[in-house]
Amino acid sequence: MYETFYGFTEKPFNLTPDPKYLYLSPRHTEAVAHLEFGRRERGGFILITGEVGTGKTTLARYFLGRLPANTATAVVLYPALSAVELLRSILDDLRVPVSGNSLKDHVDALHRFLLQARSEGRDVVLLIDEAQDLAADVLEQVRLLSNLETDTEKLIQIVLMGQSELRQLLERTELRQLAQRVTARYHLEPLSRDEISDYIRHRLAIAGGEGKVAFTAHAIDAVHHLSTGIPRLVNSICDRALLAGYVKGLREINAGMVRLSAQEVMGARRERRHVRRWAWVGTTAAIAALLVAALALPRTLRAPEATAPVPGDLPASPTPTPAPTPFPDDSRFEGSVAAIPREASRRAAVARIQALWGEPVLEQSSLRAHLDQVRRLDLPVVLELFHPERRDTAFVALVGLGDREAQVVVGDAPPFLVSATALDRLWTRQAVFLWRDPAGLARPGASPQARAFARAALELLGYSGPGELPEIVSRFQRDHDLRPDGVIGGRTLMVLYGAGSDLRPRLKAGGRIS
Repeated sequence: MYETFYGFTEKPFNLTPDPKYLYLSPRHTEAVAHLEFGRRERGGFILITGEVGTGKTTLARYFLGRLPANTATAVVLYPALSAVELLRSILDDLRVPVSGNSLKDHVDALHRFLLQARSEGRDVVLLIDEAQDLAADVLEQVRLLSNLETDTEKLIQIVLMGQSELRQLLERTELRQLAQRVTARYHLEPLSRDEISDYIRHRLAIAGGEGKVAFTAHAIDAVHHLSTGIPRLVNSICDRALLAGYVKGLREINAGMVRLSAQEVMGARRERRHVRRWAWVGTTAAIAALLVAALALPRTLRAPEATAPVPGDLPASPTPTPAPTPFPDDSRFEGSVAAIPREASRRAAVARIQALWGEPVLEQSSLRAHLDQVRRLDLPVVLELFHPERRDTAFVALVGLGDREAQVVVGDAPPFLVSATALDRLWTRQAVFLWRDPAGLARPGASPQARAFARAALELLGYSGPGELPEIVSRFQRDHDLRPDGVIGGRTLMVLYGAGSDLRPRLKAGGRIS
């Protein structure tokens, strides 16, 4: 109803677990890391728990979408099954035929499939969502599946995801053997106030509403208190608040709209309880709210002269990119993203960006970002994309970006133009920046020569003085909307090198090459 009013391409706060909307808070990032660690260890169970609505199912889809293309997966979404029914569901998902109806027939068929998959170098992952609903005897059968192994490794990796009750269930005496086999476990906590602020901006940006509608600081405070940090409740409240803004003809959502929306969504009793808390929230809390620093390139700075005493200048003539197709072709773009194999797309995208820089091999920094941040960094970048017709993700090289159009390269095909809206709709917000670190500052234990390089580069940019290097770096970071911690990390280096030299590849303005 309100999408056209705000200029959205779709509703930003749908309750469906769409992986492209996944906001990787520090907690969700840690959960992904535990999933990846457990998968690579191939040793035991992976356990992910969290309260209702904390994003477990979306996280599961994101995890499955990032698995290698040759991984066989079985996903059980409705686990209130008997042991035989559960095995039948697993075999159906793996497309394994079974003769006979006994439990042994099913286990034998699965074992044969796992041995064949291992001989072919394929991994097999079983993910059971809402696992707290499994009966104790069925959980014991799941444990026995982990006994299917070779002399050196398990043949199947099992992920259990569920509500907090799952942790309590595994504390039962009869399930202690399964609990002892959990090699990676993580419990998702609700989002903090600052994370909710980022979460709301993240979803608005994906839906194409960045800069078109805003939640005030008091409104975000209200969302945090009334939702208790549960993403599903955040979605319900924000969706209803946007509807209220549409009805009033307003593009700024205030705390009053949020409180009324929460009352409609969650009922009057819960609203009255939180209103008592709300009385303590005032101007001081709003002033104290921290804004997450956005990556931004600085004002235009003069490039250093060729004789500048800064080592490691970049090649003056990077490999040119061929001219793109003359008009945006969104249908071709979406079709290419849907069809290209994941690993092939990643290799091709990295190779394309590498060619723009030339040798030697570059640093790679994987960041969460949005299109405005990419514009300000002004670097060709590898973007991870999600398409509804595929279970995994794909990668493209972004080599040009304007307000309405983007120039992309998919696989080994020539570059072509797409609308920025189409690109933004499929982008997961994961970006891999390639860049050169000639002085080795990004590596631990920077040498005195590297520190001298940093000081010389900062002096050329007007950041000099008798202070210690961290103090000078902090001034540079504050001026360029970076966290002023005085540490020369990856983001600071990218901005520092980009500000100090024009001898690097840049995104083509407007997405076009003249």
